[in-house]
Formats: sequence, C-alpha cells, structure tokens
Amino acid sequence: MGDIHIIEELRNQLPKKLKEVKRVTWFLRGYQLNDLGHVTHLSISKFGLQGQWPKALFKLEHLEFLDIQDNEITAIPTEISNLKSLKCLDIRVNQLSSLPTSLVKMPMLEKLYLGDNAFQKIPVVVGSCPSLCTIDFTNNLVSKGCEHLFNSKTIKNIYLKQNKLTSFPFHLTEGKNIEDLNLMENQVSNIPEENKNIANLLY
Repeated sequence: MGDIHIIEELRNQLPKKLKEVKRVTWFLRGYQLNDLGHVTHLSISKFGLQGQWPKALFKLEHLEFLDIQDNEITAIPTEISNLKSLKCLDIRVNQLSSLPTSLVKMPMLEKLYLGDNAFQKIPVVVGSCPSLCTIDFTNNLVSKGCEHLFNSKTIKNIYLKQNKLTSFPFHLTEGKNIEDLNLMENQVSNIPEENKNIANLLY
C-alpha cells in the first residue's frame, strides 16, 4: 500500500500547502513518490512549523531524505527513529542544542546536517550512529565534545566551520578514515604541524 493516505494526514497537520515534486530538487518544497507510491523525499523547509513536528511524518517508513530546515525547531522527538529508511536529515537553521539517543536506532542514516543551530558541545550519540558518514555542525557554538566523533567507525566527513573551538583532538584521527575535516573560523591553536595527513585534511 502506498503512502497517499499518510500524505493526506500530513497535509492536515501542516500550515502550508504540500505538493508532489516529480523531480528531486531542494529548491522546491514538497514530496516525491517512488514507483510503489512510497514517499522517499520530503522537503518542508521554511514551512512555519514553529518548532512543532507533524505527527504523520513519523509514519513515512520509506522516507530516505528529509529537509526540515528553518522551522524554529528546538528538539528532535524520539519518534525520529521510526524513520528506519532515512539516509539524510537536513535540520539546519533551527534552535537545536541536543540530539535524542534514539538516533542510534536509525540503521540507514548517513548524513546529518545540523548547521546554524545552538549546539555548544558535540552530543555523545553521534559516535554510536551505525551508518553515519557525514556530520555538519557549521556555524554553531561548539567548544567541546569533539572526541565523541572518533568513537564512530563510519564518520568520514566532519564540518565544524565557524564554532568556538580552541583545541581539537587531532591524535584521535590516527587510524580513522577521515576524508574531510573543516575547522575554519575557529581559534584552534594545537594543530600538529609535523603531521602532513592532518595538514592535508584541514581547510
């Protein structure tokens, strides 16, 4: 059975009109269906949610990409773990300062975009997300907790541009397959000049 009935329920819970998008593009807000009638992409950025998550959203068990930027969101409900197929969560430009532990129950989550929020430290849970490859904390208030990133066996891309960092646990990158590490616009003073691998990563 398709997700049309869930879409109708979702429409009733949203303050703006939700339309179907035939071709995936984040410049258009709406949803996309696959050949089975399942919602795989949903973009409700700038939808005027005022921090409220529509309950029907958590019924979209085939959802792979969710863009919920700029909605005055202060917390992610534990029900986010119902979205077992979710690969990418874009929740930038909100008011988050923490993450639910239920993220570890999301086996497919690969990309988590948390830029332009209110994080002061890296949550412990990010190190336990089973498939997380890309984590973005650009333009937050992060000053500590970076060691939790290296508890992960899967994270390869770390974006911490424009935060409040004065140091970084570079020694923990050894043996890790880090591809991108962005620490620009911080005040990190302990960059190891002798480590060429680190020097090549930083930008």
